[in-house]
Amino acid sequence: MIIKSGIGASQVNMDALLIRDIVFIGEQGIDPELEHDQTDYERIHYVGYLDQQPVVTGRVNATDQTWHLERVATLKDYRGQGMAKNLLEFILKEAMNQKIKLVELDAQMPAKPFYAKLGFEAFGVPFYEAGLEHIKMQKKLKISL
Repeated sequence: MIIKSGIGASQVNMDALLIRDIVFIGEQGIDPELEHDQTDYERIHYVGYLDQQPVVTGRVNATDQTWHLERVATLKDYRGQGMAKNLLEFILKEAMNQKIKLVELDAQMPAKPFYAKLGFEAFGVPFYEAGLEHIKMQKKLKISL
């Protein structure tokens, strides 16, 4: 799998939106106005490609010390093959290279065990977003000086 990143009006961004439209709008029934939240051009998008086809995505809201991971999605035919794990490990490595100390995300409850296996810890109370139950999770990164 080849992973590419982009920001703004890039092909990577358009490929990310395609995956999210299929997964979040098509499969999960999320309102397109909620999914297309007008911040896409401000975020860093990551897309994993298999045979030049986009199959997995995630975006990052990057600040000086914290990255907030958002909109992680894998196309149905590619789930269970480690694509999202590989993508997140790539993003976490990028965060560490940029000396980011904390990565946070809002996990859909069924995905909580997946993120926990990658070292994310849940905190706070469950909440609903776009009609789906979520939990806040975070991973503290060890930065070598």
